Amino acid sequence: CMNLSAPFLMQVPPFKAVFTETMPLVDFLFGNETEARTWAETESWDTTDVAFIATRLSLIPSAKSRKRTVVITQGCDPTIVAINGHVTEYPVLTLPKEKLVDTNGAGDAYVGGFLAGLVKGKSIEECCKAGAYAAAEIVQRSGCTFPPKPDFKF
Repeated sequence: CMNLSAPFLMQVPPFKAVFTETMPLVDFLFGNETEARTWAETESWDTTDVAFIATRLSLIPSAKSRKRTVVITQGCDPTIVAINGHVTEYPVLTLPKEKLVDTNGAGDAYVGGFLAGLVKGKSIEECCKAGAYAAAEIVQRSGCTFPPKPDFKF
């Protein structure tokens, strides 16, 4: 799996080259809407449509027989998942603004929750629910911390 991580990584040619060279080996690609749009810009795709970008990313030729799954988070908007050109949107947990404390780490928490579901053999929908839960927990605290006993259940 690979995470687009930060827009500037796609804007610096040596870093972008590593992404481009590695992409055929990637089964799961994660990013947020800004990172996805930056990828499209650096590829001259002439679009800001995140679902379309996720679709194109999912269709980059793979060196493996497995189809790439692209997961693009969008803050409080639905998460976009593209697999072999097919896009599905999954809801996130919407929180009132007064509960938002610190968004640092929200994307990483989402990926962690998603991958926890994946290693348990859960469906993409359940992986997205776990990711949304983890991200929603992280943003309610200062720093990357969870409650002593999270209440999420698969």
